[in-house]
Amino acid sequence: MSEEEVKEEKKSGGGKGLIIVLLVVVILLLVGIGVMAFLLLSGDKHADEKGADTEVHASAEHGDGNGDGHGEEGHDSGHAKEYSPKYKQFEPPAPEAPPTYFTMDKFVVNFYGDGQAKFLAVDLKFLSYYPQIVGEEGEMEHLRPILKNDIERLLRNQHYNELDKPDGPDKLRAEILEVTRKVLEKHNIYPDLLEDVYMTRFVMQ
Repeated sequence: MSEEEVKEEKKSGGGKGLIIVLLVVVILLLVGIGVMAFLLLSGDKHADEKGADTEVHASAEHGDGNGDGHGEEGHDSGHAKEYSPKYKQFEPPAPEAPPTYFTMDKFVVNFYGDGQAKFLAVDLKFLSYYPQIVGEEGEMEHLRPILKNDIERLLRNQHYNELDKPDGPDKLRAEILEVTRKVLEKHNIYPDLLEDVYMTRFVMQ
């Protein structure tokens, strides 16, 4: 065999080896791409399943909007309040429930008239969405003597010059509400179940 034939054979063998190497590299790339695509698709599917589970659990935690008897649950809980179990628990009002009022006896007391008046006369109505608090047989009815005593003491300590200011009656309302809520709390009733108090009469003379 001549020298040229030997060179030609070597050249031909080298070309075949290069083709084989290239084929192996291409196959490995295709396999790698296939494995990567499989992993990505599997990951997306797992994430979707996890998201679905999370959504189901979240819905269960928030309930179906009916509540469990003493809390602001769901998106339509109305005036129901959630509060500590150390207080008396009451059936929450329906979302569409109207307010209920508790009327105190008329108050007419001597107060610090500052030379301008001798008597302060006030009529009060307390508002709550819990009839168990302000209804005819509610908690405040049982506490009426205590409420009357504490509110009268507050009224006697008022000053004409303070009440005669533009915000005087509103400050008195806030003080009356605070005193009343303290009485409720002392008797194991959550004070914020009492929403507000209104003065249907306010006279200094």
